[in-house]
Amino acid sequence: MRAVSLSFLIISAASAFQSGSIPAARLETRPGRLLETRRYSTQEKSSVSTISPLATKLNESSPQNDFVESSQQTSSLNSDLPEWFEPLAWRGVILVLCALWASNFSATKVVMAQPGVDASLYTVARFGVAVAALLPGAVATLKKSKVDMETVKESIVCGSWVAFGYLGQTLGLLSTTASKSCVICSLNCVFVAVVAEVWRVSRSAVETKFEYSRLIPALIAVIGVAIIELKGAGGDPNIGDLLSFAQPIGFGMGYLQLEDIMAKNPSAGLPVSTIKLGVVFLASLFMYELTPLVNGASDFSLTIPDMSPILASPLAIEGILFTGLITTAAALWVESIAFAKVSATDASIILTTEPLFAALIGALALGETFGASDYVGASLIIGACAAAILMGSEEEH
Repeated sequence: MRAVSLSFLIISAASAFQSGSIPAARLETRPGRLLETRRYSTQEKSSVSTISPLATKLNESSPQNDFVESSQQTSSLNSDLPEWFEPLAWRGVILVLCALWASNFSATKVVMAQPGVDASLYTVARFGVAVAALLPGAVATLKKSKVDMETVKESIVCGSWVAFGYLGQTLGLLSTTASKSCVICSLNCVFVAVVAEVWRVSRSAVETKFEYSRLIPALIAVIGVAIIELKGAGGDPNIGDLLSFAQPIGFGMGYLQLEDIMAKNPSAGLPVSTIKLGVVFLASLFMYELTPLVNGASDFSLTIPDMSPILASPLAIEGILFTGLITTAAALWVESIAFAKVSATDASIILTTEPLFAALIGALALGETFGASDYVGASLIIGACAAAILMGSEEEH
């Protein structure tokens, strides 16, 4: 199917970049930031234990590698491409990921519009497919390197926050627009910056003052949200908007938890992602079982999810495969590669364009409108996110 073909295309492209002329990178984590990298020198690369014996042998036998070793003046890129191509290409990959994640909102609404497909059934199917796709790779990774129980526990907590965000997103989309939901979701950048500052002050061994300037982006973002909610083309505020605020909280706390986990165990990316999605799947299953009670049923009984409404709709099947395989499983896998090649500041700024993609996709796929007030509010939110990121970057330097 088209969704499966696109999934293989994305994975193949990422694999080509990864197996191409890319120097080794060391992951670093900082509170409230995306993963950052620092490239190894030629001498450091020779001691990296994660390079496979076959790759090491190929590098040793490469004429270009011999030239670099003899000159000892530049890093070995093992490529005929211009030096500017690789960083530009990886930024392009992140931009594609941003567009894919933005498409989640419209794809979700399309699937849940199919007869018999409600929010709980959709989430069970989507995250069930995603977990099934990542599980084999996670098992293979665990066979090579063990993951301690503390990492497992922290991954479960992280997954719980992410589940909170995803379920709020899905339930919110039942009554709000895809573009409004995505704009609200983008607030996670500001949320993370504020929480990270609180953690920095509370965890400091010496007396540290809270930088109140960190609240300025949050204030600007709140003004942007108020403009969209009160004057936007999406209509008056509703319960869907309120539920959508679970996204910046859940996803933001998930990012912060994930950075702590990866700082302690940077090689456990795939198992941690699988555990996170496993928790989201279980939360979705729990919501599915409780849905009859919410709808007025008097008796509670565990039931196996009935996938017949999804199987009866080709559009629903394509939507589940797209969101499960591509925007969730494949995107997480590609993300772990791409974010190791681009600085945290650059990646974060690129990701603030997600609401723009969501608005465009919503207009094309769902006929949603995005008026002048929406553009003003979204600009304030995106600007606030960029300001929060740049303020953190200046502090690090």
